[in-house]
Amino acid sequence: MSTATAGETPAAVPVQSKLWRPPFVGLVTTVLMLLAIGVGHAMMVAIEDLLGTDNTYIASIGIGFLGIVALWYGIKSKSENFATWTGFFAGLIVWMAWVEFFYMYYGRKNFGMMPRMEGLEVTTEPEYLIMTATIGVLLTQLAFYTFDKDTRCNMFLWIQNRLGLRAVLGPSTKTARDRNYAIITFMETFYVTWFVYAWNLLIFDPAFGGGVGMSDMVATGATVFVSIAWGGFCFSRLIRYRRVSTALRYAIPTANILWINVEIFSKWGLFTEVWLEPQNYLAEMGLIVLAFVAMAVLIHRAPKKPSETGEWGSEEGATS
Repeated sequence: MSTATAGETPAAVPVQSKLWRPPFVGLVTTVLMLLAIGVGHAMMVAIEDLLGTDNTYIASIGIGFLGIVALWYGIKSKSENFATWTGFFAGLIVWMAWVEFFYMYYGRKNFGMMPRMEGLEVTTEPEYLIMTATIGVLLTQLAFYTFDKDTRCNMFLWIQNRLGLRAVLGPSTKTARDRNYAIITFMETFYVTWFVYAWNLLIFDPAFGGGVGMSDMVATGATVFVSIAWGGFCFSRLIRYRRVSTALRYAIPTANILWINVEIFSKWGLFTEVWLEPQNYLAEMGLIVLAFVAMAVLIHRAPKKPSETGEWGSEEGATS
């Protein structure tokens, strides 16, 4: 699910840095991306509260285009670091505006759908009922990435090796310089977010649990195990990374996979998701936003290789 590769050498970090080395780079980028998910949820709620529901539907068109404009700037940039950041934020913005808000409009207003209820409690809003129906499209796109010979994603490379596809597909036609990190990060952010949403929605769907003979507790418990094992494996690789831009991209799937547990633990009533009601938890959200900004500044100021800033010179072979 990520676009990063492991096995970086000690030369991958400037010699003047004694702090930005394993495991610090991986730790900071993972926490940063976990905070980003919470901040993104809070931003959605804040926009809807500020503009009103109907105005949000209209504004979402322009908000999504702002994300595309940001992506355009990132694609034009020769800086891998800048391209990674703009691709990430563009992915979040477009997902929020052109998926969540659009589905909200069609589900709630245009189609007039009712939410799924358990007793008097709303368990699934109409927009997420629509999103569940996109799983077939999600899997179709998954097939495309599986058969893409130019992928540098560890998961897809592993699948290709297990299916004996590497020899059939042939060598990649792209070098590190050929890779556009803005669009890579954009699609990674968008697809990983979509994948994790679909995973959660499927597990929380009572028809799915009943259909395979599992209770809700068994289905969610199995998901927690898989999420911790998979996310933990990704994290164990991430804390070996030295290049900040590479770590940022690898932290996107790592944090999203681990975030599945946040959703489930909240459903179990173990804690309150303050980012879903930021207006009622201003102090808590303020601390989360401050922590996110502080870590983003740390990442921005971290020493980077010439290949990350667009100063390639004689350096070649940056990982993706």
